[in-house]
Amino acid sequence: MKSSFKQKKYIFPHYYLAIILFAGLFFVSGCKKESTDEDPIIEEPVNEILVSYQKILAHPIETIKTQIGFWQSLYPEATSIVNNTAYGVDVYKITYKSTYKGESVLASGLVSMPQSQESFPIISFQNGTNTLRSDSPSANPTNYYYTLMEYMAGNGYIIAFPDYIGFGASAQYLHPYYDKETTDRAVIDMIRACHELLDEKDIQVKFNGEHFLMGYSQGGWATLSGLKNIETNYKTSIPVTATSCGAGAYDMMAMSTYVLEQNVFPGPMYLPYFIYSQQLSGAHNEPLSKFFNEPFASRIPELFSGTYSNTQVNAQLNDTISGLLKSTMISGFSGGADFAQLRSLLVKNSVTAWLPASKINFYHGSADLNVPPVQSQLIYNSFINLGVGQDKIQLINLPGSDHEFSLLPWGLKTINWFNQLKK
Repeated sequence: MKSSFKQKKYIFPHYYLAIILFAGLFFVSGCKKESTDEDPIIEEPVNEILVSYQKILAHPIETIKTQIGFWQSLYPEATSIVNNTAYGVDVYKITYKSTYKGESVLASGLVSMPQSQESFPIISFQNGTNTLRSDSPSANPTNYYYTLMEYMAGNGYIIAFPDYIGFGASAQYLHPYYDKETTDRAVIDMIRACHELLDEKDIQVKFNGEHFLMGYSQGGWATLSGLKNIETNYKTSIPVTATSCGAGAYDMMAMSTYVLEQNVFPGPMYLPYFIYSQQLSGAHNEPLSKFFNEPFASRIPELFSGTYSNTQVNAQLNDTISGLLKSTMISGFSGGADFAQLRSLLVKNSVTAWLPASKINFYHGSADLNVPPVQSQLIYNSFINLGVGQDKIQLINLPGSDHEFSLLPWGLKTINWFNQLKK
């Protein structure tokens, strides 16, 4: 398949592209229109957000139906997805302008779209926790779960996959894990870049003005946080019809307290990832040895260098909480003055309820040990206590399902829900 690439006119200091998926691409630079005797000199408009785009994949409709069809025996929701698949899909890698710590940064992501000239809604999809730079959406678009989500464009959606800062084009940074300000900015700027992409003359598919948001685990938190920011600051330009949040840790103080109360926790990377990334971003300057026992405190910088997967990082830490964390951290976390700064950062990056314009569904597996179901129950209760009606907010239980195996049924249920709501 021949790839196409279009590069926008853009001056950007101190960045590099971490991953180049295809070599030998043809670049076209934005430039001024040449002057003639008849025509004045006119500067061609340059996009505000979008920098470049490159078609990297195409999924035929037959492949999409076959691959999703494999899941019909386990998940009845897959049948509706297959029946509603009406288009093949093209996948683009894009880069766009965002900000990190107040400075310009080049960010990246994927956009999956129907092979059609019709108009469709945008879905912004936020992925879950990832430590491996080579496994972000734009770096590994053939990751099975990303591919399944790419297929969902065949149901009539334009799907944006932000990489987050720290991955793809911004891989020179450690990902600021569960950092609300940076995550919101990357998600919102990705949506704005997607708007500009759909205005390009060589992109045939059109945008119908609707937006949907969805994300799982860290992505569930990122989705809810992004929605709150959008409804506060971008309600007119990014109106959101519906939002699906799966198994997110929305109250980070409650989540951290839960972790510290366990004897054994299956995801020991959670606190090291947050504390170390906050340290590197300048949010605090306390040594890792204040929080973690050796040899783990010394291992953390290497483990989060971007070359290890979640599984590998967890294996090099200790799932026994008393072995991983300093005893002073365990005893002093909830009220000790020594850990006031950490508590402040956790509160700052939590998401609290508000009166939403979007419909919101929360999904959670009842057997989830990584992110306890009470996280979704707490945020749901907070919305209800504000007076948000059940016509706007729903909490959907996934019976007997753990963190990993809730992902696919959540995704299928979400797309079927969106199908009922879209124009």
